[in-house]
Amino acid sequence: MSSAEKREKKPAPGFRKEDRHEFRYQLSIALAGAFSWFFFLIPPPFRNGFAEMCGSLFFRVSHGYRESVLRNVMQVLGKDEEDGEARAVAKSIFRNSALNFMDLLILPRRSSRSLLRTTYVVQGNWSLVDDAIKSGRGLIFLTGHVGCFDFIGQSLAARGLKLTIVTGRTTSRFIFDGVTWLRGARGANLVEPTPSGVRNVIRALRRGECAVFLADRDFFQNGYEVEFFGRMTTLPPGVVRIARDTGAFVLPMFTRRVRGGHEIRLYPPLEIGKTSDTQADVHRGLEIVVPYLEQGISSSIEQWAMFQDVWPEKPPATVKIFPTGSPLESELLEKVAAHLPEIKTGDGADGTSTR
Repeated sequence: MSSAEKREKKPAPGFRKEDRHEFRYQLSIALAGAFSWFFFLIPPPFRNGFAEMCGSLFFRVSHGYRESVLRNVMQVLGKDEEDGEARAVAKSIFRNSALNFMDLLILPRRSSRSLLRTTYVVQGNWSLVDDAIKSGRGLIFLTGHVGCFDFIGQSLAARGLKLTIVTGRTTSRFIFDGVTWLRGARGANLVEPTPSGVRNVIRALRRGECAVFLADRDFFQNGYEVEFFGRMTTLPPGVVRIARDTGAFVLPMFTRRVRGGHEIRLYPPLEIGKTSDTQADVHRGLEIVVPYLEQGISSSIEQWAMFQDVWPEKPPATVKIFPTGSPLESELLEKVAAHLPEIKTGDGADGTSTR
């Protein structure tokens, strides 16, 4: 193609791009590191007490977030009107969220031994994870915003698991850069739900590694319609779509903050079927995973740190920073998969590879 043709060729629709401002980025990292050291040096009772105080204050002054949390809680509890129980649960969510953020701040200063010592498996066992990884097919952890999900991701990394964590930006770039640095300070690979992020996830799974998805809200308002806690809404299809296309297992995992540490519940790995009908496969896959999300959330509703409406009365317009259909939408994944090598886990009787 000549240079003139290249100039005349219209650019294909793409994702919103942001030029990285190096000074702003470095300042965000520096502040995150400084706050990390500051709070790490404060005795735990004082820093946790400060976090709970901030959470309670945030509950009182943030009308919009408080109302969203209350609506979510009432839907899970099956209540039509706000009462004392729903309000107490919502207030607990704000306090636990503040404690989660405090844990995130000091994560880079904690040792792997400390992370493992304060993590307890109370349902299932690590052999579920180990066996799935040994298969070579890759493993997707399915979870939600329950408990201290950042802490658990780092405890998985401390066990030697190679993780690629999908995280969407819902704050300013300045804050997001600092938070991402904190989340990845112990070795986990964090990617955004963009084409390059999806490619990284697929490559990691085809290397037999792990990915982590939080799938309890459709942040970009372009997911699949499902019944969730008895009411229709949309949820992101990325987990089941990628599992379907790569052959990776899906392992539901949920955490809960308890005195002295964090509990983990592990469920047996799930397989997402693959037929010639992609849309039907995704719908069936969501029907499989949604009950696990419901169970994980309802068992620890007071720690469900979800501050946006999961069941909006009037669905907002689809976020246009991504192509309609989400970055995890089928056409994109088909294009991505076409340019990646297949992983071979064995040979069939006819000599063709199987996965």
